[in-house]
Amino acid sequence: MKIKKTFSLNRLGNEILFERNQETGLVHIEALTQNDFSYGLGYLHAHERFVQMEMLRIISKGELSERFKDNDETFSIDCFMRQLGLSHEAKKEVSKLSHDELEYLNDYCEGVNYFQETNRRPLEFILIGHNPKKWEPEDTLSTIKVMSYVGLAQTQQDIEKLIIELVKENADLEKLKSIFSPHLDELDQSKVSLIKKLRIKERTLPKEIRLLKALPKIMASNNWVISGELSSSNSPIQCNDPHLECNRLPAIWYEFSANVKELESFCGISMPGVPGLIMGRTEHLSFGFTYGFMDMIDYFIEEVRSNTYRSEDAFIPFKMRREMIKRKSHHDVEFFIRQTDNGVLECDGTNPILSKGHYLSYAWSCYKDGAADSLRAIKNLLTCKTVEDFQNVASKVTISCNWLVADNMGNIGYQQSGRLPVRKGSGLCVSLGYKKEEQWQGIHEANRLSRFTNPFEKMIVTANNYIHSEGAARAINMPMGDYRKRRIEELLEQMKPLDSKKMQIIQNDLVSIQAREFIDIIKEENIHLEDENFKNLLLWDLRYNKESKEAVFFEKFYSLLLEGVFTESFLTEESFQYLKTECSLFVDYYKNFDDLIFNENPLWFENKSRKEFFLNALQMTVEYFKENELLPWGQVNKLKMTNIFFDGALPEFLGFDSKEIQIEGNRATIVQGAVYRAHGRQSSFCPSYRMISDLSTKEMQTVLAGGVSGSRFSKYYQSDVEMWLSGKYKTLTLK
Repeated sequence: MKIKKTFSLNRLGNEILFERNQETGLVHIEALTQNDFSYGLGYLHAHERFVQMEMLRIISKGELSERFKDNDETFSIDCFMRQLGLSHEAKKEVSKLSHDELEYLNDYCEGVNYFQETNRRPLEFILIGHNPKKWEPEDTLSTIKVMSYVGLAQTQQDIEKLIIELVKENADLEKLKSIFSPHLDELDQSKVSLIKKLRIKERTLPKEIRLLKALPKIMASNNWVISGELSSSNSPIQCNDPHLECNRLPAIWYEFSANVKELESFCGISMPGVPGLIMGRTEHLSFGFTYGFMDMIDYFIEEVRSNTYRSEDAFIPFKMRREMIKRKSHHDVEFFIRQTDNGVLECDGTNPILSKGHYLSYAWSCYKDGAADSLRAIKNLLTCKTVEDFQNVASKVTISCNWLVADNMGNIGYQQSGRLPVRKGSGLCVSLGYKKEEQWQGIHEANRLSRFTNPFEKMIVTANNYIHSEGAARAINMPMGDYRKRRIEELLEQMKPLDSKKMQIIQNDLVSIQAREFIDIIKEENIHLEDENFKNLLLWDLRYNKESKEAVFFEKFYSLLLEGVFTESFLTEESFQYLKTECSLFVDYYKNFDDLIFNENPLWFENKSRKEFFLNALQMTVEYFKENELLPWGQVNKLKMTNIFFDGALPEFLGFDSKEIQIEGNRATIVQGAVYRAHGRQSSFCPSYRMISDLSTKEMQTVLAGGVSGSRFSKYYQSDVEMWLSGKYKTLTLK
């Protein structure tokens, strides 16, 4: 291992040392105090990832049209972000930090700013003439709010908005309720009548936001932990692989290691813009999270008259905020943000007066509060020594997470986090905003969230599935399916006793239980076709590896089957294609549709039997591949990792983007290699970081979907990509 001491900083008489591993590019920080570490990490984040940090800051402020580029897309994003109010509310949250917490955050900001003061601006900003302002505490809190909203709360919001739109478009209510059963039981005719009167603005989240690679969109994840009884080392082993948009460079996470004298040694990943370790290990613990799918956002129907809204039987003025959106190439625009008792009103913010009628407002539990609490928790995670300590701290994180943790005394545990509203009903159905009993009644205390320790099974697995512990408040109404969870548990049982090498095999597994269950139905229904590709499907090993043609055949069949079932007296073909490509319904919530098919729900099979739908889809698939070449999965499921600033606009030979790479896995495999197109552009969610930690050692095996550096001119810009694609790992060691 080649280690080179690169430089040191002197802060208030304390020396902060930085050493870079010449093989991996990882920097190790040596610091005396936690505040010195915060300063050093701020300096490193600015050194390695300031373009990423600054882009996220400008987006969250709604200043793209003023500072970067001014066109219809950037103006649409600015309008949305001003309405969402992340930066506006983050400024107010700074006052909720204690003196020590603010000092810790200010030290981080000082580290960022010292680098900016003593170094040349990044090339990207020189090219557009952008001069970044100083990094302020509210910028970090804004970053935390973005992490909590985009790809997380927003996914739930999309589904709730979609349900409203389907009702407004006269979708069959019984069929709609069956898809989301039992969460739409409160959708009665009176609400349906009001929904049909709604003045619905365009989809809440502009398509440009969904595709902005600068935003940290955490889509899904796996994590699991086993107790020492199941491991060959007699110590717990803890594994994480958060899944998110990976067709981007640099990687979202910044990986590092540190030794802080007043704390201990630790290593793992951080989020550029935020001081602290969010996934990794210390001398006492190993921990990580998946997205928890907690419902932290709701829609309300509001009755509006001019600039007032109904509250019970009275009409009261909106809480109004006016902001000026400055534009480089157009006239500045005055923008109006309106709030009700429930949340932000969805309307045309450029219009100073609203027409009479019914509108939607949306409430998000982290809108006003949450960022300060999360920063406090992230800071305190490094002081935890036991699973119980960790659970108590992690429960205060306001981002929806399923945390798994193991300690060096042999304990393992689960902790749910997020700001869960106290609400009437499940939260999936729109509420009447003017009725007090349908409004939120506060936020559940952290001790009402799900948690458990040392389960009888000696293992805990989460993969965005439904989780609820006895006595806890119900937090989830739209989880992902449990295919990945079941496959992980299947392999953990098969491969006992377990070690780090076996965990690497599990993290790279490509078998689809979803495909297995659909093929089982084909066999049960005694469907036979005289076609070689069909016969190969029945013999398929169910692996979404690069060479698999059966995976491509199955995907075509699956798509045609869904289209057949759900366009039969429910959706038009045009609507189906929109839902398939323009929102997360089929990308995230496919299990809801699978279950209707598996269970032969009679609402969906009135005119055709399940066997007929299967046979039709298979015959169409066979015919399709008579006219089109059946390619291997790797040639179909491929992407380019493009630089977040230039977004693929530069020629490949300049090296800002990767070459086209083939991605293994798919939505329901442990390696969730989902590559898809939305709004005419490529997107994905794949394992962004793999981490395996056996607590009998001081080591951790990891690989990053990218590299440590954000500079195209660094050899560490894409340094982990080949290992990431081939399922290999590097080793980090606590000092």
